[in-house]
Amino acid sequence: MRAHIISIGSELLLGHITDTNATFLAQELTAVGIPLVHVTSAGDDRNELRGAIAHALSLTDLVICSGGIGPTDDDMTREVIAEIAGETPTLDPDLFETLKSFFANRGQNMPERNAKQAWTIPSCEVLPNPIGTAPGWMVRPANMPGKIIIAMPGVPREMYRMWREQALPRILKDAGNNIIDTLTIKTIGIGESAAEQELHDLVLAADPIVATYAKDDGVHVVVTATGDDAGEVRKRRDSAVEEIYRRFSGLIWGIDNETWATVLARMLARDQRKLGIIELGTGGALTELLARDLDAIDALAQSVLRPLSLAPDNGNTNDQVAKLAEEAAALPGANIGHATILVGGREPEGLFKGQVWVATAIAGQPAVVTDPVNFRSTLPEVQRRAAMHAIDRLRKFLTP
Repeated sequence: MRAHIISIGSELLLGHITDTNATFLAQELTAVGIPLVHVTSAGDDRNELRGAIAHALSLTDLVICSGGIGPTDDDMTREVIAEIAGETPTLDPDLFETLKSFFANRGQNMPERNAKQAWTIPSCEVLPNPIGTAPGWMVRPANMPGKIIIAMPGVPREMYRMWREQALPRILKDAGNNIIDTLTIKTIGIGESAAEQELHDLVLAADPIVATYAKDDGVHVVVTATGDDAGEVRKRRDSAVEEIYRRFSGLIWGIDNETWATVLARMLARDQRKLGIIELGTGGALTELLARDLDAIDALAQSVLRPLSLAPDNGNTNDQVAKLAEEAAALPGANIGHATILVGGREPEGLFKGQVWVATAIAGQPAVVTDPVNFRSTLPEVQRRAAMHAIDRLRKFLTP
């Protein structure tokens, strides 16, 4: 089975939005071993979309569409797929009632134009959408044996969930893999290219599938095994996971749905610690990592933000960050303090070159200062990287 992704919507061609859906789907297909042949963008033009889907079907067995299944006149994905399949859409009464209930639960009447979202065709299996009004389609056209067309919403949060819960399990069942066993290993302190090089033999082995992805919180290593025997699939997955842990000792901070906030909150709770933070120059990037996660709110006692200074480092930053960490540990409700200082200056072309200092202190004890790290990029990117460095230093401080 080979795949072709089509991202639908004129807003993509006009540059109004970024096509994150195609990136997500490409990574998902790689993780389960389905080769991706092409990624195409198509505007809201019926002839153009018909040509794009027909061309994709001529090249691959699986065509995955995102977008164009809304209620407006320019949403034509259903109509085009029905035309290609040689079938006529009809209103599904159950889907229609589900749509009406969706709006009723919001205290609204369903607009008449939304009725088209309850259409279906004979060769279509409906993909439920519990968080939106647009159900998806999985179509196996009777006039094209062996071909599959998937149609999903363009809204990322709806598409991601529909893909993982509805579309992907059906696709893998068709491919003869009824079980998907995946683990995501989250690392920091190594770049994607270096991670892939370190794991190159595992990547090439392709069983289980090992893939690396650069993310805002570090490099993720996704390990996926498929098959029809759960025990055997888990054994192959865990064998690769064990080897990755061996090679990346000290670089792994979490797995699967764990966030930096949940990991640190768990470590702080284990030691009965409440965290005080003082940030100078990092724009609150470290505090934001914790303050926006419900699982970590109880771990954060107080936070103090101080603005960036473009004055050159006077040579006392080591002492200054240590003092701030000790002050942070003494903030109301805190018994451990973490401080970050970003110093630096403007560079040509709107860039910022800075140095990040980090210190941690337990209340009543001297602070531990780590060696500074240099960054050069836009100021927001430097601040983001500074926060990631700071939170990793805190993790290592808390690690037994």
